Amino acid sequence: MFELQKGDKVAIVAPSGQIGDKTKIAAGLDYLQKLGLEPVLMPHVLVQYRYMAGADKERAADINTSFADSEIKALFCVRAAAGATRILPYIDYNTAKKNPKPLIGFCDNAALMSALWQKSGIQSLNGFLLTYDFLHGKPDIMVEQDLSAWLNGKKPIFNSGICLQKGTAQGELLPINLSTLMRLAGTEYFPDLCGKILLIEDVHERIHKIDLMLQQLKQQPNFNKLKGIIFGLFTDSNGDAEDGSIDDCINDFMQDLTIPAIKNFAFGHIPERHILPFGAKVKMDAAETTIQFI
Repeated sequence: MFELQKGDKVAIVAPSGQIGDKTKIAAGLDYLQKLGLEPVLMPHVLVQYRYMAGADKERAADINTSFADSEIKALFCVRAAAGATRILPYIDYNTAKKNPKPLIGFCDNAALMSALWQKSGIQSLNGFLLTYDFLHGKPDIMVEQDLSAWLNGKKPIFNSGICLQKGTAQGELLPINLSTLMRLAGTEYFPDLCGKILLIEDVHERIHKIDLMLQQLKQQPNFNKLKGIIFGLFTDSNGDAEDGSIDDCINDFMQDLTIPAIKNFAFGHIPERHILPFGAKVKMDAAETTIQFI
């Protein structure tokens, strides 16, 4: 997929929520430096505009500058929260396509990952943030191991979760937050589901809203051509008694589906999670609950 070398410059970008204070990413920047990388803060990383890190065109400009700069070898996001969908019309996808490099982030940042994949063929890494992963000092060992593997050009095999429906499938993996995915519905940035393996998770959502988003997902173009489905964790979901459970939502969603399926995969808003590539070709074995990269 890619490999970073000691001394490589990496852009620090904020396509979504604002941080406002460099101290919030101090531990993350130190971590990257210990990996031998040279973090380069883009001009608008510390800007604050409402809940976002600057106006839409300012955040997009940092992304565009990072792709245009040949010395920058990867982009690391500082925070997720919300706002990435607003910058998608201002991204220079042609420049990104000519200078492919991975975007590394999580949650809301996946909106940009989806757009870069659709428009530029860019493969990103979903599951690591310079704020979220340092809330308790350092990343979980699983996060560290995955990040180290990816940055060193290795392709790990993941074994996680519970089999919902046996079978194997091959296709591009699309790991994405469910709410973020559905905010892209009806736009040109929604990923083409044909031949894909979709992995979804979410956090702080009402159970009945998760249920409705899953049903909306089934109504999207080419959903019937999906090769496989993987459910990560739906952390801190809540609802009234009549809403049922997350398992109820998943069971209803799976009715009439015959594709391989896994649930409770270690991906989502939990400390111990995998870092997964957006757009990489994989083989999924639901019975063995494995993802292997081709």
